[in-house]
Amino acid sequence: MDTNRYNEMFYSDIFGKDSDKYYKIQRRKIAEILSMFSLHPDGRILDIGCGDGFITRMIGRKTGAMMSGIEISSSAAETSRKGGVECKVVNIDREKIPYPEGHFDAVFCGDIIEHVYDTEGLLENVRSVLKKDGYLIATVPNIASWYNRGFLLIGMMPTWIESSSKTFTGNPMIKKGVGHIHAFTKRSLIELLRLKGFRIEKVKGCPVMADGTRSRSKESIWNNVDSFFAKKATLASTIIVKAKK
Repeated sequence: MDTNRYNEMFYSDIFGKDSDKYYKIQRRKIAEILSMFSLHPDGRILDIGCGDGFITRMIGRKTGAMMSGIEISSSAAETSRKGGVECKVVNIDREKIPYPEGHFDAVFCGDIIEHVYDTEGLLENVRSVLKKDGYLIATVPNIASWYNRGFLLIGMMPTWIESSSKTFTGNPMIKKGVGHIHAFTKRSLIELLRLKGFRIEKVKGCPVMADGTRSRSKESIWNNVDSFFAKKATLASTIIVKAKK
């Protein structure tokens, strides 16, 4: 299956029938993302991969900016537009960001970079649509998280990267792939951003929260342990970076 088609189908589900579960898992990450944005009254911010527009609208309320979004899933884009977000259906692996140079005060890429073939092309494109003092906030899953180090040590596949676009093999604890075609560590992300002309302003680690499908005691243990390791970005489930043009 073509990876772009896989991503379109995957995110149509994520921001459709699975949206409640997705936002439970990401609730701590959303709070951290919002804390990194500056106020931009009458400014403009672009959300690349805006999904159903839920996080996009939260960023708009926090910053006072006019929000725009681009999204590969036409159904998610339609939901986003119904919520008041200017959203265009764009495949960023095949198309440029459809806005002029220097148009945005900030760009948000939430768990997007790992899904595209041409990561450097995307970052070059992002940099071009940012204003002179604009910034990028990006999140990526960390292939060097504390539990992935354990999986690799015993010969199992880590999470956040897979050997096939249709299924997940190599780790019996994980049943479904997530369509990632690139993997990141804190160091690899920072080096890539610097190579593409960005200056790193802030790096944070963030946990992935339990989704409410297990016992309260098990979920409490997971949330506490993952939150503990998230204090060090190199071991965290998710890495969040703010980088200035």
